[in-house]
Amino acid sequence: MRALDLVRLVSTGATHRHGPEDGAPRPARVRARLGAAARFVREDLPRQLAERTSEASLAGFLTDYVADREEKAADGSGHALRFAARNPLTTAAAVGAVLRLPRIPAALGDGPAGQVLRSTLLTRHLGGLTVASTGVAVLDVPADGADYVVGANRQTLRRKVRAAQKKGVGYRFVDDPAERRALVARANAAEQVHADAQYRNAAPDNSDLLQHDLWIVATDADDEPIMLSVTPVDGEWALLRYFRTLGASPAHSDARYLLMPVLVQALAERGVRYLTDSTPPPQLSNGLRHFQRMVGYRYSRVALARR
Repeated sequence: MRALDLVRLVSTGATHRHGPEDGAPRPARVRARLGAAARFVREDLPRQLAERTSEASLAGFLTDYVADREEKAADGSGHALRFAARNPLTTAAAVGAVLRLPRIPAALGDGPAGQVLRSTLLTRHLGGLTVASTGVAVLDVPADGADYVVGANRQTLRRKVRAAQKKGVGYRFVDDPAERRALVARANAAEQVHADAQYRNAAPDNSDLLQHDLWIVATDADDEPIMLSVTPVDGEWALLRYFRTLGASPAHSDARYLLMPVLVQALAERGVRYLTDSTPPPQLSNGLRHFQRMVGYRYSRVALARR
């Protein structure tokens, strides 16, 4: 029985006394309806509320919001408040989903990695709320990095890794300062001419990458760099500060999947348990959101320890 049925019951048979001759429900029928209403409130309603305020439903809401924003970008009607006004029920459910997200504690240091992590999590959006309080994409890093690729939910990832390997894509860690500087220059140049306008940047500045220690580069069959990953690490937390291809081809695309298990393994060896993203979820493109969820990111709130 749905809520509307319960309303009809209360407004008719349950509040008026009628005789059998005027077609009113008999006592047994009323009891049956009341029993069905009680079961709905006790069993179905909690389940429906849980489904509509789940982490997966929040991801779906964000996907719909971003699609709407991109569709209405030309006339400027894709603002978040306008979307909420047009979709009040799903927006209310999304707020409920945010409140139900798990809260992960984070004690961050004062070094470059801790500072950029704190700055990212304290970024304000959605009317002044912090990203930490409204939810951010977090990948749980297993204690044994090899466990990351195990299981049916990683089948697509394993297939993509094999596809990259067949194309001759490899990887290496980068420790040489001169090579790091050269890769930053290469990354800046790639952003300036990116084939997709939403990722193109006329004046990129990635000089901050040089402050961080975990660098991995993916290479093609000729050992040319085709993707760069730079990850600040602070205790149990890490930030996916840079994880971008340096061109466009099937090998470039597959390199993203090849590097994920490599990065997770490296983080696990460093004692990291949580890898978060540098972009607030409402600002992320749906293509990147799909990639995130496929490789295991899920939304969580973060409780930053006071310094």
